[in-house]
Amino acid sequence: MSIKLDLHVHSKFRGQIYINAEELKKALTKARLDGAAITNFFDITHAVSLKEQLKEFIIIVGQEIWTKEGHIIGLGLNKQIADFKSATETINEIHRQGGIAIAPHPYLFLGVGKKAMSLPVDAIESFNGLIGASLIFNFLAKISARRRGIPQTASTDTTSVAFIGRSHTEIMVDDKDFILDAIRSGKVRLRERALPIPVVFILKNLLNFKNIKPCSLHAVSCSVCGASMAIRIFKKKLQCSDCGLVQNSRIFCSNGHYACLKCVIKRDSA
Repeated sequence: MSIKLDLHVHSKFRGQIYINAEELKKALTKARLDGAAITNFFDITHAVSLKEQLKEFIIIVGQEIWTKEGHIIGLGLNKQIADFKSATETINEIHRQGGIAIAPHPYLFLGVGKKAMSLPVDAIESFNGLIGASLIFNFLAKISARRRGIPQTASTDTTSVAFIGRSHTEIMVDDKDFILDAIRSGKVRLRERALPIPVVFILKNLLNFKNIKPCSLHAVSCSVCGASMAIRIFKKKLQCSDCGLVQNSRIFCSNGHYACLKCVIKRDSA
């Protein structure tokens, strides 16, 4: 027996609900999943609400947490975790709640980067469906997990019901009460399938179109103007639209705005 879960789903962001209970129910049924982990930023209330409404599925209450080093996902939480602390403090708090800590997309902007090799996480998200087509970022995450000898997970990191479960983690356990223990022990199989490359991805990343609206696959918008974010394979020198700091980055909005980590945090936590 096994349990199939998408371990990285965003149902709400900046006050907007992208996935409600009925939509999630239909998506999980269509994908033939047993459930999902809801990992919103700054908030676990919508995850708790979905868990209460969908008792026929396994809904893991999680949170994608901003730390000083980058994003960390906590699964199995009963209380919201404060953002902007050190990654180690954050991971310790996750463990105090009986949860597990996962390093998502470590080699993208806002991931923990090379610190994935040393932080006391329980697993590394080695296949993020959203960036699956980019290859290199998931490859580096997989190499890090193998070198450390720690478990790996696969997920979609999506805000769209259409793609929930396209990539997911199969946990080799038949009792939902032991899901977190099984992940921690590496009793998993990964379903690695990239989310499709949408037309807007080509327009903003390859053809440099402006004023592109956020794509439903991952509807995270620019904190400056609200347009879709763009990603480049290679870093370029960019100046923060808020504080003027010049940094090398591969992520900026389709209108050219760039915000450094400190200013992104300031805007998104306001």
